[in-house]
Amino acid sequence: MDKSSVLIVGAGPSGLVLALILLKCGVSVRIIDKQTSHSKGSRGAAIQPRTLELYDILGILPDVLKAKAGEPLRPSIAKYEHGETNPAMFVKVVDIVEPSPDTPYPNTYYVDQEIHEEILRSHLQRLSCTVELGSEFRGLEQFPGHVVAHMEKTDSVGNKVKETASFDWLVGTDGARSVVRKQIGIEYAGETRAQCIAIGDIVVEQGVDPKFWHMWDESPNSIIFRPSGVKDLSFMFFYTGRSEELVDKPITRQEFVDRFYEITGRHDVRFGPAPWLSNYRPNMRMVKHMQVGRVFLAGDAAHCHSPTGGQGLNSGVHDAFNLGWKLALVHKGHASQTLLATYDQERIRVITHMLKVTTELHDSSLHRLHAGEKMTNESWARGGDIQMMGINYSGSPIILQEPDAVAGISNPYSRPIGSGPADVQAAYRAPDAPGLVFIGSGESENGKTTTLFSVFSVKVHTVLLFGSDEDCGEHVLEVTTRLPVGVAQAVRVFPHGGKSLSGFSSYEVILEDRDGHAYAGYGVPFNKLTAVVVRPDGVVGAVASGTDGVERYFRNFCQI
Repeated sequence: MDKSSVLIVGAGPSGLVLALILLKCGVSVRIIDKQTSHSKGSRGAAIQPRTLELYDILGILPDVLKAKAGEPLRPSIAKYEHGETNPAMFVKVVDIVEPSPDTPYPNTYYVDQEIHEEILRSHLQRLSCTVELGSEFRGLEQFPGHVVAHMEKTDSVGNKVKETASFDWLVGTDGARSVVRKQIGIEYAGETRAQCIAIGDIVVEQGVDPKFWHMWDESPNSIIFRPSGVKDLSFMFFYTGRSEELVDKPITRQEFVDRFYEITGRHDVRFGPAPWLSNYRPNMRMVKHMQVGRVFLAGDAAHCHSPTGGQGLNSGVHDAFNLGWKLALVHKGHASQTLLATYDQERIRVITHMLKVTTELHDSSLHRLHAGEKMTNESWARGGDIQMMGINYSGSPIILQEPDAVAGISNPYSRPIGSGPADVQAAYRAPDAPGLVFIGSGESENGKTTTLFSVFSVKVHTVLLFGSDEDCGEHVLEVTTRLPVGVAQAVRVFPHGGKSLSGFSSYEVILEDRDGHAYAGYGVPFNKLTAVVVRPDGVVGAVASGTDGVERYFRNFCQI
């Protein structure tokens, strides 16, 4: 096997997304997993709006949306009294938000993790990469210029074959029990709760509507069903019962069914198979550092938390987006290794807050159940911050921000969905804008419509140039052309009918904002040049009124 540049240990969503980003950036990858078959079950099914946006930039979103017939689940909880077939009440968990030009995917989408991972693997296969199953990571040795990994492969007949291989970098996405994390000696600080929860997937053949969540609460026992989709009979269940019955071994299907009938009195409900069942103790843990030398951690290997709020899988995917472009630039010699330190600096702050949010949701939800508190829309609301649209990297050393802007932002989840853009700001997500038309971009593209998310790329920075200042625009273009090939693309965005195209053929992409959404959504003037630098992870790195700001941004990590 040819030497690969990066070894990724663990083939969950975090590892798969990271592999996909690196391959698209031209970095060779091996991805291994100790399991001998791919994981089954719904598990982490919530894909938050910000993750959907990142998947649009990555180019996999159409397959994700097709996975569940193209509509988000509408999660209201139907709560029942003992023995009753009609709900005593409905509680709305989230509001359905209408899309807008700057936020095309404002609602949480539900895709079973099993299907989610299949989609990611299919995109990897298109890039000639497959997950090496039955390959267990055993240990590593670090050297100044490479990492040596020790692995053990189990073949189809059960024979074990040891392998030692050298890589430029190694990333542990191998879950909460991460062997990589233990090998590099990073503490997994936090707590494990005493309460045990039974979870699993089970087919419900009749008796409950898949358009809703369902809850029965007979303290100290509670059962919640989360549907997989409006046309799917499979539900994920959460059962909090007597701790002593869940401690020693996972609950069986028959044990769960018997307890369901006892607790709910609903003998009209008929069950099918249960593909997987497990017992779970909530863990609230995270590392203080996500990098040691040439080894990195991402996903559950770096942070583990209550599933309440649907942040875990999504946070791991965001880790991969943050690390992927930085690792690619450094590996190819386009950026200094100091860039890699910002992975820690940016993500630890966000994960710390995320852990706080999910722990508070977990504790408040269980308290309401056990206290017999009346359910209300307000007490079970799951909108706002957990949709991850306000995640920001304010204060990062590679974000070009004014000092007063940094001082005013302490919350890394600070801009909830629905607040609208108050002009585009460095450190925050770059909004989308539809209704853009290619002009002066080659005969094959001219006249075609596009969106900014389609123009953004995980491979390069996108420098958006708004306004009519021709001289300043050409000076900014000169800055981007001095960068190493593959670091940035310059995109000129003209207002509708606002400019002749003569003399602008040197830009990689020229767009006309025919519907006006780009200028309105970014809050930029028509008569003054504004440069917005969008990182490959969809974060605004800088907003500048001239050449100096763009050059200062790239000088933070790149030779110009």
